[in-house]
Amino acid sequence: KRWVYLFDEQTYLTKVIKSSDLSIDDFLTDILVKGLDINRKCLTDKKIQELQVKQFHHYLVGDELEILNKLVHDSLIQSMKFDANLLTNNKNKIVNFFDFFGEFMLFAGAEGLFGHSFTSKQQNTTPSFYKLFQDFDEAYKLCFMNIPFRSILYKTILHNRNEFIKKFSFLKLNNGESKLINAREELYRSNEYKHLFREYDINGLQASMLWAAVSNTAPMACWSVVDLLLHPQALEAVKQELNENISSSSILIYDKDVLSNLKILESCINESMRRVRNATSTRQAMVDTTIECLDKTKIGLRKGDMLVYPAFLKNLDPNLFGSNPYGYKYDRFVKKPNQAKAPSIMIFGCGTHTCPGRFWAMNEIKIFCTTVDPFS
Repeated sequence: KRWVYLFDEQTYLTKVIKSSDLSIDDFLTDILVKGLDINRKCLTDKKIQELQVKQFHHYLVGDELEILNKLVHDSLIQSMKFDANLLTNNKNKIVNFFDFFGEFMLFAGAEGLFGHSFTSKQQNTTPSFYKLFQDFDEAYKLCFMNIPFRSILYKTILHNRNEFIKKFSFLKLNNGESKLINAREELYRSNEYKHLFREYDINGLQASMLWAAVSNTAPMACWSVVDLLLHPQALEAVKQELNENISSSSILIYDKDVLSNLKILESCINESMRRVRNATSTRQAMVDTTIECLDKTKIGLRKGDMLVYPAFLKNLDPNLFGSNPYGYKYDRFVKKPNQAKAPSIMIFGCGTHTCPGRFWAMNEIKIFCTTVDPFS
């Protein structure tokens, strides 16, 4: 298998993602099969795939999105209150910033998706739920490397991956979980499809749902706060925006209208992601094929080859983002009168595989930035 890098956004968007000769579906299936040992049959059923996509687009918007926002907010507040109580007995506490708040975000995501009953059972366990999640994430990455004797070399990681998946066997339906998780669980256990799923497959797919919600969102939320702390002008601008939009205690930060009005904060978040997110988009050749670029260059691909568009290179292009593309400009993505709109950044994918949870992800990061309160 070859990995071919194509740094030509227009060709990628107008030809590659629209070509029937190229797809990402088999590649994503291989990740779940090799990384989690999920049964391939339950992943390749076209009807199940269609139903899952409909679930994403139905339960991650509108009123359901606002419920998720509230649960994330309440979980973060509870985690911070709990930590504040611990500090009363220990004045000095040195932590890894990303791990410390990454764990907060993990429990917030779990609370939103799987409900309080499930999430509370994962508190104060040994090894910690967060440690198991980290090894689950590491197991995903191992699927890209054809390392021999993985079961021996990475015994602990693979064991903890399985332990993390086992946690989801305790999930009980109609017990506070989101409508998305409820719909997925009912689909997998329905009379029509239950023959395709082992119990392990169902738990593994639910675990991967939490992974998808947290693995990128948590570090991006942390980077957003770090950048605000390092750039006083950005911090002051966001503080002023919050004061304008949350003028009284009766206005809730997780309200969808309030969140959508935080344009400066959203610009700060996008700027952080532009600078640190290693964004790429990938397609796999399903047959031997040729891609003709807009400049008439032809790229021959063999069946199985991976074609990668490295979007992060565009995000740091001085021709698009000025002479210092690595610099932080907090209002870069705020639309200004009589000025050209900032170039787009491909953070959440593209085409039919654009991340369906992108609105929730942005809301989570906004809520995190305001709840952590770097403005005090």
